[in-house]
Amino acid sequence: MKVRYKTDKCEVEVEGAGVKECFAELAGAIEVFGMSTCGACDSTLTAPSVREVDGNKYYSIHCLSCSAEMNFGQRRQDGALFPKRKDKEGRPLPSNSWTKWKDRKAAAEPEAF
Repeated sequence: MKVRYKTDKCEVEVEGAGVKECFAELAGAIEVFGMSTCGACDSTLTAPSVREVDGNKYYSIHCLSCSAEMNFGQRRQDGALFPKRKDKEGRPLPSNSWTKWKDRKAAAEPEAF
């Protein structure tokens, strides 16, 4: 069975043995490709990006207007991508998980007392 789903930015086609399998594949694809609006500036000028560092691939969507990015993680069991919505302590990230370099840099620096 094949299912085709169209958004304002792209068209996704998934294939599965039945409705549940197609639904699961479609949900995963839309979770990744449905990020068409920047959470930092509301621009719709976004593009996927893949970079490789020391043999590891990092997936994200970049805003072409304000340079913010939304990062994705990979599940160990099947390699599927998912949006990183929480920080290392499990707290929700601001701006719907879109961050700018200066925001990431400030978050990594320890607070002065």
